[in-house]
Amino acid sequence: MWELAGQLLPEMVGLAVTPAAVVACLILLGSSHPYRNVVALAVPFLAVYGVLSLAALAAGRAADAASDDPSTIRAWMSIVVGVVFLVLAVVSWLRPRLRQAAAGALAARATHRATPEEPGWVSGLRDPSVGLVLGAGLLLAVVNPNVAILASGLAIVVTADVRLSAQISGIALLLAASMIDFVLPMLVFLAAGERGRGWLRSATKWLISHNHVIGIVVLIAFGLLFVGRGLTQIMG
Repeated sequence: MWELAGQLLPEMVGLAVTPAAVVACLILLGSSHPYRNVVALAVPFLAVYGVLSLAALAAGRAADAASDDPSTIRAWMSIVVGVVFLVLAVVSWLRPRLRQAAAGALAARATHRATPEEPGWVSGLRDPSVGLVLGAGLLLAVVNPNVAILASGLAIVVTADVRLSAQISGIALLLAASMIDFVLPMLVFLAAGERGRGWLRSATKWLISHNHVIGIVVLIAFGLLFVGRGLTQIMG
């Protein structure tokens, strides 16, 4: 079990570092119903990842995935996830430049505004209804690089030559890691007091302003990590 947990550590860290989820959580903590809204945001994540995990575990047990060569499966899965992340980083880096080239001078002037334009989903979460938060959570859970990280972790779990209880424990670790984005900000908000909450508001503004760059850095970092791990496993 501990060996499996060690193998899942990169995936657990990746699931715990989701810039979009952190930003959304911090914004909701500034709403009129902070705890209710953050829980409503987290529920779709847990539901989607839980269903994917159970489906992967059932498929792996049915196919007896552990009887195959697990190291090769894990290595190629890690490489695929890493390459996907690097491609997403390049696309994310090129997207504003392509928009600027297409829009011409008007877009060029817009990029020099003193205050960066706030994404539409950020504005929608300022003081939303429960239904809107649930919908946003579902969208963020599905359209999220974490799905690829979860898939890599599930590949390790279902190909591990361990008991079913250990596989379930491994899945529980992955799901718990995916909830850190929500639990940790709530705990900080709860213990911070008014002065600390002012700092959280400042941090939220900074994260929104630099969300694009942070997302690219995270994608590149984990892309290189997963590709490097996969290549090491293949060559080792």
